[in-house]
Amino acid sequence: MSGRHTPDSRPLVLKFGGSAFADLDGYRRVARYAMRRGTEEERPLVVVVSAMSGTTGRLQQTLDALAADPPARAAAMLLTAGETVSVALLAAALDAEGVPGCPVPAAATGLLAAGPGDRAELISASPEALSRALADCPIAVVPGGQAVDAAGRTVMLGRNSSDLSAVATAATLGADTCELFSDVPGVCTADPYLVPQARTLSRISYEGVRRMSRHGAKVVHEGAVDWAEREKVRLLCRPFPWSEAPQSGTAVGTGPAAAAVVVRGDSDVWCFRSGPERRSAGGRLRAEGLTVTEFDTAGEVCLAVPAGARGAARHVRNARLLGGLCLVTTLRADGRAEHTVVPRAEAAAEARRHHALLYPDAGAAPGPAVTAPVKARSAHSDVLAGPGPAPAAGAERPD
Repeated sequence: MSGRHTPDSRPLVLKFGGSAFADLDGYRRVARYAMRRGTEEERPLVVVVSAMSGTTGRLQQTLDALAADPPARAAAMLLTAGETVSVALLAAALDAEGVPGCPVPAAATGLLAAGPGDRAELISASPEALSRALADCPIAVVPGGQAVDAAGRTVMLGRNSSDLSAVATAATLGADTCELFSDVPGVCTADPYLVPQARTLSRISYEGVRRMSRHGAKVVHEGAVDWAEREKVRLLCRPFPWSEAPQSGTAVGTGPAAAAVVVRGDSDVWCFRSGPERRSAGGRLRAEGLTVTEFDTAGEVCLAVPAGARGAARHVRNARLLGGLCLVTTLRADGRAEHTVVPRAEAAAEARRHHALLYPDAGAAPGPAVTAPVKARSAHSDVLAGPGPAPAAGAERPD
């Protein structure tokens, strides 16, 4: 592959989630795939990478063991380390295959953000730095979820934000499509790890997938959907490496909404004394970049809040924690959302039950409760933080 491209050739932007890097061979597989795509399409490539599976969670655990509410800048410095490692490893894998890959630091991504260092808001993207890198190198490797603030400090765009980096990069470089690779077949009507009968949607509207994300589904980062819709970037959510067929996955852009079931397995449920008190707390949490869900159940006024999020405790200190409970939300195609709170151990079975009601022809009705499979964590994720406990069933999917 040559490092020179015609001035009007639009880059191809590919994002790979942490599941692609469950082992070191994952970097080799991604390198070979990127090489093939670039050669076949004769286009420059930007490859946006997440931390290897499990790394960011382990780093968060290590930080939590030291401080209940660490400074945002310190959290950002630590939690962005995983993506930086992935950039270096993929660039090395590309070089080993005989193709120069340019490792791009956050300061050269052209992404500018403002706000708390560990969940900053992306405010602009500029193409100059990446365009210069692509003029001399066929593949630029970019850290997902990273940007810089006005002072030039590296900041994190929140958890699971590699999608946002990829979409903003595609938009600023003039690409009309951004491909997002993960460990699921595409955008599904439920988490297929919890609901084996979940359907993979061939297409869905921006609003449809944004609504799923807003209610806690690990599909596409909500901010990424906003950028894609505003900049007219089509999203293609695809599996890797199970299928590389051109039409596999889910196209996000024009299309219908969809009914779906979402399990907030990574969130705690808090009860408030009144609706205004809940709305106030929810507004403050959203202002800090956290995804929360307001709902009522059994006469209780509740809020689902990401568990262990830095700074969240001070906003819910007057609320009551419903320990061991989990929120399951049924999203109907007509826009309605129905919420159920169940013991965490029963969340997978409850999700299967609701999904069978939404899609009665998708398979047999769910049987007795079974333990949800644990997502694989890379053995190499311990390189930065040391060994830790295995993730709980239903824990958030690696980005």
